Formats: sequence, C-alpha cells, structure tokens
Amino acid sequence: MHLQKRSYSYHTSLQGRGGKNDEERVLPLINMVFLLLIFFMLAGKLTAEQIKIEPPLSTSQDPSSPPPVTLSMDAQGRLFLNTEMVSQDNLPLALARYPDVGSMDSPLVLRASAAAEANRVVVVMSRLRDAGIDQLQLLTVADHR
Repeated sequence: MHLQKRSYSYHTSLQGRGGKNDEERVLPLINMVFLLLIFFMLAGKLTAEQIKIEPPLSTSQDPSSPPPVTLSMDAQGRLFLNTEMVSQDNLPLALARYPDVGSMDSPLVLRASAAAEANRVVVVMSRLRDAGIDQLQLLTVADHR
C-alpha cells in the first residue's frame, strides 16, 4: 500500500469563496450615495423654482419708515433727544416736534446708561408718561460677565 501525501491549501480556498476585496464591495454604496446626492440637488432646485411670490405694490408715498426717535440718558442724568441735548423741563416741548412718537406704530426708545441712577430713569419715564407717551421701549445691554 502506497500512501499519498496530500496538502490542502486553505488560503486559496478562502480566496476563491470571497472573490471581492473590501474596496470592490464599497463601490456600489458610493455610487448610490452620489446618485442620491444628485437626485436631492435636482429635486431642491425644481421645488425652489416653482415657488414665485410677487409682493403687493405699496400705495404709500414714502416707502421707507422713519428712524425711531431715541431719548438717551447718560451717567450724569443728561438727556439727549436723538443727538440734541434737552433738559427735563423742556422734554414735553421737544417731543411735540415728533407728533407720532409714543404711539403703537412709533414707540419712543429710551436708552439709559448703566451708570445712571435708577430713580433718575424712573423720574424721566414718569415725565414721558405725563407728556403723553403711551409706548416706550427701554433698551438694555446684556451683562456678559
């Protein structure tokens, strides 16, 4: 009896079963991602072109809104209406130059310095109320400490 020596190579049998390396398995996935990307780019472009909004024409003579009237108070309690210095006694007279200020459409903006005393700001606010200002915006600055 003669015995034959056989050797099996497991390495070649495993390669034959897999057939594809990792790069070849990822290529269809990459192709699909690119196709989806192109699809969504085209779909977004088509929907953006379909929406056309035409704003209505304005009937007002002056299309721009006037800048808000600002009353500023510095640390010493001095008042400035826009850029003009005004005393507290002449405040109602100075505000009379702006007939629409203090209404719902055009509130008066009060900017008080953080260093100004709170009771001085309250006195100015009460004088503004007495002068007929119904709408007041008090500007503050956030503390970023």
